[in-house]
Amino acid sequence: MNKTKLLILLFFIALATNVNAQFGIGLKGGLDFNSVTRSNSGRIDETYHAKNGADYGIILSYQINEWFALRANVEMLSRSHTMKRNLNAVKGLYTDYKNQYLTVPVMADFTFGGARVRGQFMMGGYVSYWMMANVSGNTFDLYNKIRPFNEKMEFNEYHNRFVAGLVAGPGLSVALTEKISLELDALLYYDLVSYMKVSKVSPDPRYNNTASLTLGVIYKL
Repeated sequence: MNKTKLLILLFFIALATNVNAQFGIGLKGGLDFNSVTRSNSGRIDETYHAKNGADYGIILSYQINEWFALRANVEMLSRSHTMKRNLNAVKGLYTDYKNQYLTVPVMADFTFGGARVRGQFMMGGYVSYWMMANVSGNTFDLYNKIRPFNEKMEFNEYHNRFVAGLVAGPGLSVALTEKISLELDALLYYDLVSYMKVSKVSPDPRYNNTASLTLGVIYKL
């Protein structure tokens, strides 16, 4: 057995035998702010603007010792944005994209501070599934007149519904009792996978970047 496999084995043995380790479960909810990064190969008359949304879900934690825990969330993350058309001849054309992603971040959670109030820094990775989308705005009709629209978006072969990326950010936890604590988290979700499939003939990757601020309640089992 090489050194790497031995270290991994010892790590998991330490997790399993640590009598001071403690599981926690909780709920979280708050706001997020999503923006889109798109390559220069896109339409030059399109501009992308950030949009607010909601972030809510379940917290799962495994406190290994006083300063280190493993953390996983299962959450619904809004990753919405607005696309505006900048045509000289026509004004007021835009599309609002309201997207919902089922997101599972897995993070290392480093903590520091006193017995009641502790600071945190979390970092790790996530996978995310594009569950649903709604589009609304103004567009042209058959008679070249502006008309409003509001409809559910149908996914096709050009959409990447599974994405993944990196997540990191600070937090603050306050122990209310021996078993219950409040937690304020500020996390940044940075996609490494384009939500539109990239063609070698016409590459046009697009990535979501989502900042999230949530308040959670955690119960220690």
